[in-house]
Amino acid sequence: MNPTLLHTLDAQPLAVIGDIHGEIQALDALLDRLRTHPETRDRLLVFIGDLCDRGPDSVSVIRRVRELVEKGRALCILGNHEINLLANDAKDGSGWFFDSRKASDTPFYAPFVRASARERPEIRDFLCSLPLAVRMPGLRIVHAAWDAASIEAIADFPCGHILELIREQQLNVLQAARVDDLHARYRGELERWGKQLENPDDPPPYLDAVADFESLEHRLNPIKRLTSGIEARSPQPFFSGNRWRYSDRTAWWNDDEDPTPVLIGHYWRLFTPPAQGTNWRYGRLFEGVPPTAWHGRHRQAFCIDYSVGARWRPRKSPDRGPESHYRLAAMLWPERDLLFDNGARIPTIGGMPTT
Repeated sequence: MNPTLLHTLDAQPLAVIGDIHGEIQALDALLDRLRTHPETRDRLLVFIGDLCDRGPDSVSVIRRVRELVEKGRALCILGNHEINLLANDAKDGSGWFFDSRKASDTPFYAPFVRASARERPEIRDFLCSLPLAVRMPGLRIVHAAWDAASIEAIADFPCGHILELIREQQLNVLQAARVDDLHARYRGELERWGKQLENPDDPPPYLDAVADFESLEHRLNPIKRLTSGIEARSPQPFFSGNRWRYSDRTAWWNDDEDPTPVLIGHYWRLFTPPAQGTNWRYGRLFEGVPPTAWHGRHRQAFCIDYSVGARWRPRKSPDRGPESHYRLAAMLWPERDLLFDNGARIPTIGGMPTT
């Protein structure tokens, strides 16, 4: 049976590793911790996506993960940053791969290793081979949101052909966006206000077509929902990820009726309070939730993204706090313990018992 974009696993011990975002030193430190302990060194590693962008060496992170996958030591699912790369959608932090982003990314993220002309097709081929979600008895794993309808839409689609699905979903959205000339209005707003969209000090007006088009993508595209989460139109624009945004992330786990544990990344959770002066927009999704606690309607969800991808902030401005504010974590399953790149092992709290 050919593997599909919904990968199924037999029950077994796992180490599920959160978003890495090019932070090769943190990844190597965490892998060393896992390798040197008898309890964890032989278990399957599952990478939850967002291997790349913003950090200093996305090339080495992808190479390291690819080697582990090829040796049968690991699985990796796609995150929104890998989908952006495959869709040729050059966004903030992707200047290591896309020439069009190099100049605009340099002030924030440099120095960063750039992929060579030889490495780029190899990276794309590897990412094309990966699934979007993993299901195991008593456990679900997805980058951003386990949306039942979206899972069903991709469950039988064969791995290795995701570019076809990306194009198909893009065409579906474009077809729907022909109503009221939405796509043309969207492109017009981007052309007129594109530079201001990435300027925190000179915001554009509320761009209705941008807001409407992005909302349409999130409604219609299952890849977008699984890897970017479930978003809602924001009544006010806000600046995050070096861009003015018009749709906002939602805590979809509070409406998830399935009590099966689900591990996610994507949401920039923090183990310690943000550094002084740091605008941490998405922290509100975890207000009242301790940093090692399960969350959601049934306490079934756990975000293992502890924001190691923000280590560029203290590298650029030491007064924004030490790099240790931002960690890389692995969830040890079935123990439900967190292992961090600094060696700390901490049990999680409040989760539903495994059935």
